[in-house]
Amino acid sequence: MSRQMQQIDDDENAGKGAPWQRRAAQDRKKQSFEQKPEGSMDGFKSQNASGAENHGMGLGNPFENWGLSSERKPKVNRPEPKATGRSVMSVVWRTLSTVITAGVIAASLFSLWMPANFLPGNLGQEMVDAVAVDEIIAQTEIAEGVLPDNFPTNKIGIVVGHRGHDSGAVCSNGLTELEINSNVATYVQQKLIKAGYEVELLDEFDARLKNYQAGLLLSIHADSCDYINDSATGFKVAGAFSQKNDQSSSRLVQCIADRYAKVTGLRYHYQSVTTDMTSYHVFDEIDPYTTAGIIEIGFMNLDQEILTTKPELLAQGIVDGISCYMNNEEVQAP
Repeated sequence: MSRQMQQIDDDENAGKGAPWQRRAAQDRKKQSFEQKPEGSMDGFKSQNASGAENHGMGLGNPFENWGLSSERKPKVNRPEPKATGRSVMSVVWRTLSTVITAGVIAASLFSLWMPANFLPGNLGQEMVDAVAVDEIIAQTEIAEGVLPDNFPTNKIGIVVGHRGHDSGAVCSNGLTELEINSNVATYVQQKLIKAGYEVELLDEFDARLKNYQAGLLLSIHADSCDYINDSATGFKVAGAFSQKNDQSSSRLVQCIADRYAKVTGLRYHYQSVTTDMTSYHVFDEIDPYTTAGIIEIGFMNLDQEILTTKPELLAQGIVDGISCYMNNEEVQAP
């Protein structure tokens, strides 16, 4: 008989022998119970098809819910870490935006509400004066133009209208616009050189006009020789208002219009200024810091006499206008 069978037999007869035999059998049962703690899985070990042992953790494990109540606990969906990070950053950004906006609004309201005399001493007035000075400086820079270093402000360019390109307008008697323009421009150059300026005459489509730098550039032309009406007499002036120093171009127009009218006695025909003048091709070729303008010195029909007999007088009117601009002289708006 094997030892196990003997033990079983002893257990079955535990209640039949002497008291000491019964006590021995009870001790063996107690020892066997203490060796198998409650919840032990050893009794359910088995082997799978590969010979490895299954410990009750695979599919069909009858004890996978052991210890749980008959009512399942609900599954808790936990947010992913990335989503949580984005949420936190969003809250932080909204908070910062709110704080900054509130600060700007508060500062603006405070500056508007606070009277100047609330500041200590004369600090309030000093702040107002500082702002006013800055504004004056800014306006001056716009009006005068912030010129690059070594910009040739004493240089003046005179474009002889149509020279090197064509004859311009032609009258029935053979008088050409180019002839009139050349005579007047030559006198202008001579007078300005005497006044101490560096002056050069330029052709209508002169290669030197590309990015041309000078304190001033003026193109001289004459108006049509055709009869238009009895009012087609006088001169016209336009400035290069597409340049950086629009204020300077405007002042140039005012100076020439005022001085030319006073010297020649011709009427300023400002209401008939054409787009051919305001969009003159030279304005787009020269350096944007060069103050530029164009003048139609008279109509070749009704003003032909003064144009042909008094070119030096017309030149003096132009020179006086240029001097007005270059020397920042006073001028009345037309």
